[in-house]
Amino acid sequence: MNLARDEASVDLERTLVEYLADRRMTRRALLSRIAAAGATVALAPILAACAAATPSGSPIRSATAAASAADGSPSMAASASPTPASSPEGELFIYNWADYLGDDVIPSFEKRYKVKVTQDFFDNYDTMRAKIGQNGGGYDIIFPSSVDVPAFVKRGLLQPLDQVLIPNKTNLGTEWQSPGYDTGNVYSMPYMWWTTGVAYDSAKVTEPLDSWDALWMDKYKGHIVVLDDVREAFAAALFRLGKSVNTTVDGDLDAAYRLLAQQKPLVRTYTTDDIGALSSGDAWICHAWGSDVHQVTDRPTVKFFIPKEGGVRGSDTTTILASAAHPIAANLFINHLLDARVSAANTNKIGYMGPNAAAIPFIDPAILADPSVNPKRAVIDSLQELLDLGPDLDKYTTRWNRLRAGG
Repeated sequence: MNLARDEASVDLERTLVEYLADRRMTRRALLSRIAAAGATVALAPILAACAAATPSGSPIRSATAAASAADGSPSMAASASPTPASSPEGELFIYNWADYLGDDVIPSFEKRYKVKVTQDFFDNYDTMRAKIGQNGGGYDIIFPSSVDVPAFVKRGLLQPLDQVLIPNKTNLGTEWQSPGYDTGNVYSMPYMWWTTGVAYDSAKVTEPLDSWDALWMDKYKGHIVVLDDVREAFAAALFRLGKSVNTTVDGDLDAAYRLLAQQKPLVRTYTTDDIGALSSGDAWICHAWGSDVHQVTDRPTVKFFIPKEGGVRGSDTTTILASAAHPIAANLFINHLLDARVSAANTNKIGYMGPNAAAIPFIDPAILADPSVNPKRAVIDSLQELLDLGPDLDKYTTRWNRLRAGG
């Protein structure tokens, strides 16, 4: 037995294991250690495979493939690439909307990575913004709307994602791989998207509806509900005026304000709970998010349409706070959300379409067939996405606050 050779082999094996597990070890460092052991030639095929699999010194990403099949957790086989090997921290703190994840998403992640996940909930974006403040509130992951992402980046609230730890990014549909609010998905990954339009109870409203005008119909005074969302409310008025929902022209916004002031006496309530308003029967005509209407299963007479003038397409994202204490676990969790089956489980649970093209074969056919959740391409092309307006957002909020205060 050549004891010196065996010891060298053991050392080389240890080096390769460290290379697979340690994201900080570059190929240059690996080559240096192998050369010191005098085995570069013998290991040339392995080095070639490493070079092909790990551009720019990134870690090899196939180490968990066998474990994925063995543990029965939601299916990395359905994803573009297995979740990469790494050593996540033992905890993860998430700040999210309630009921916005599939039932097994967190348990399956905890089982796979031995990470304890704690999830807290917010009920509106203002609450979320206030809670994270400037220091993140102790959370790792938050779910801001796409409109918030640019402003959060400018404020230094978000850290860049570790793209190496998120190979499932390739599961995204083409239009989501580099959205306008975050080119290249540097700071965010899209999570769920929706449309905004008009819902109505066909048992109470028997005439055909196809326009935003429905929210201004005098005959339904006291039975009209409008979303308590400054951008969405102004969007409804701006669509009626034939203007961009992202306009910052004062004349446009003054005209929209006047329309909203005309509407106000007709409105039963402004709400963020369109599901509750429709389920209770209080709303005969309701400004609503299409995916929420899909969830109103107790009132089959409720219908939804995108007005002929166009509608809003919105989306939520997953991001990692700059102050996150558990960044590896956070990146791995985002990759987990982009797994095809996990993404489909989220859609099947909450009734929102995800941006995940690979998930479509696993989504409930009833959801795919529902135009309130999954509209046809021609309808999607008519939608406008709300954009970050920077300081010009004050033009909206000042008018909205005046409207709500009665002025």
